[in-house]
Amino acid sequence: MDYIYVFVTDGAEWEDLIIYLSKEEAIEKSKKCPKVRLEIFKKSPNGGYRPTYNYYLDGVYIETT
Repeated sequence: MDYIYVFVTDGAEWEDLIIYLSKEEAIEKSKKCPKVRLEIFKKSPNGGYRPTYNYYLDGVYIETT
């Protein structure tokens, strides 16, 4: 899996974060909670995942880079 999607509400604590492994599932959640960002992280060649600084908002892809 090259990407993971993280549901991030404002002021969220670690236990409030929800991670999605499927793009389709992430977009559906984004549509259900239109005011919450769904951040996109890309697999790093050195291991782990790094933020892309792009996200979904109300099911729409927002590119910031």
